[in-house]
Amino acid sequence: MYQKNSCPACGYKLNQKYNISLSINNLLKVRNKKTIKYLNKTAVEITRKIPSENRVTYFQFLFGIKNIKDEIVSWAIEQYYQGKYSNTGKGFSYLRKIIQNRNENIDMISKNERQMIGSTPPVINIEDEKLKEY
Repeated sequence: MYQKNSCPACGYKLNQKYNISLSINNLLKVRNKKTIKYLNKTAVEITRKIPSENRVTYFQFLFGIKNIKDEIVSWAIEQYYQGKYSNTGKGFSYLRKIIQNRNENIDMISKNERQMIGSTPPVINIEDEKLKEY
């Protein structure tokens, strides 16, 4: 029988022993202060409202988003709060997938937004224009 050694979604190794507290600290210390604050606030809310979520699932969540930029993580957390997903039982796995999907699609989203809105107008230096008039 075939047994998976790691999670295909996040790379978490199932057979490896992790020191959860130390690993959480290590995963958080590479983030900026604002993102750490968002992540900790979200973790408290999720673990308080969803009984099946705990420190282990929080660690697995952090492990799954370790290579994703802070801006994307912050954006996804804001979307999570606006949707009030913790009230409907959607925890770390749901938030992780929001973050991962945004990370995978960010280039195409930016391209599509540029096509919808158009490009920004060119920067005109007012001083140069005044000099040309004289």
